[in-house]
Amino acid sequence: MDQILVQQINELLVKAGDAIVKVYRSNDFAAETKSDNSPVTRADKASSRILNNGLKNLFPGIHILDEETHIPEFEERSRWPQYFLIDPLDGTKEFIKQNGEFCINLALIKGTSPQLGWIYQPLAETGWFCEKGKGIVEFSKNQEIKQLIRPKTEQEVIRIAASRSFFIPREAELIEKINRHFEVEILHCGSSKKQVQMVLGNADMYLKAGPCSEWDTAPGQLMVEEFGGAVLRHDSFETLKYNRENLRNPPFIMLNQRLNTPGFIAFMKKIIRE
Repeated sequence: MDQILVQQINELLVKAGDAIVKVYRSNDFAAETKSDNSPVTRADKASSRILNNGLKNLFPGIHILDEETHIPEFEERSRWPQYFLIDPLDGTKEFIKQNGEFCINLALIKGTSPQLGWIYQPLAETGWFCEKGKGIVEFSKNQEIKQLIRPKTEQEVIRIAASRSFFIPREAELIEKINRHFEVEILHCGSSKKQVQMVLGNADMYLKAGPCSEWDTAPGQLMVEEFGGAVLRHDSFETLKYNRENLRNPPFIMLNQRLNTPGFIAFMKKIIRE
């Protein structure tokens, strides 16, 4: 993508992030519960408006799929050659708990795979951008840019990122099985911070057996794969794809380059299918 457009999207994410932080510091969240029992706040809605309006102005011909707006039927979506996929506030539960662990997720999906991805952390005023095959760039609110280098991990311990608000017994069971064979450390954190931790070299795996949706994973998956990792479904061990009829993700594992080997994948298949 043209670098001027990338910068404009970065600035759009910063603007949406500033709107989120304004609500976060107001203590007036106006939290509601949606039909799927997930929470939504004034911050989700403000970020959604900014991102949708901005992307429509920049890319009037590209469809947008946003968690907080109307979701078209699959019959319509399946004909889209590409579209923007948005989670305007990833980690709403963490936002409400005021632990700071929330992000904005944005991806451009072509066919069934993410080709461009952004994760922005409003409180840290820092984001990450990836274009498939061109590496990962870290950017700040004032548009300082730094190219990330793929991290090297020499240690034997397996550092597993796990959800803070959605950690479930099945995930604990699988981690216990891994721990029978490897030394394990668990990193609990919210939202796409788990995937950022993998990209930065602070985690080796993200294990997910509970609820999440396509907008929760698309940019993070692109970044993990860009650095030699893989994102695999529990049922088929095929790569996680996008724009499915059901937008809920199946259980999956994200592996960094160190664990993305035939031997470790075979081990994970065995313990998942036991």
